[in-house]
Amino acid sequence: MPRKFSTYNITIAVILFLIVVISLLILFMNPAKKPSRKPVDSTIIEKPTKPNTVFRKDGELRFLNSRTNEVITTIDIEVADDDEAREQGLMYRDSMAENAGMLFLMGTEELQAFWMKNTIIPLDILFVDSDRRIVSINRNCKPYSLEQIPSGKPALYVVEVNAGYAKKQGIEVGDMISF
Repeated sequence: MPRKFSTYNITIAVILFLIVVISLLILFMNPAKKPSRKPVDSTIIEKPTKPNTVFRKDGELRFLNSRTNEVITTIDIEVADDDEAREQGLMYRDSMAENAGMLFLMGTEELQAFWMKNTIIPLDILFVDSDRRIVSINRNCKPYSLEQIPSGKPALYVVEVNAGYAKKQGIEVGDMISF
């Protein structure tokens, strides 16, 4: 003979099922961890929370006058020579010494483009071809900007220095670098 379920048994089963479902929802959905959705300005990123990176002197770079081949100025450089280092660049740094910079070895001479995502300090970005001649200078690049900063011409090297450094030292397009 088939077993009949009473209304009482069905009610108890439904209540137990609801308790299990609610318990699982509470366990797996913590409302305190929900991400907040904030509108993002297309050119500005929130200030970084990553710890600052300390400058590492890998060598020296000289800027040479294109007409006289005399040294204009010399800076200490940190070299970014792999994908990870090139991607990190000078991001998250609070400051950089006046006579310091970063040299990016790009691997292939082609049109290059950089941005200032998570970069706290304003920079001059100098694009340099395979002959080590400066092909373009982008001055006073805005911190945190996501706007592309193009080389305009093919470049194999990129040098980043503090904003205003190129003008202060008289570095111009056509001048050379040596490292």
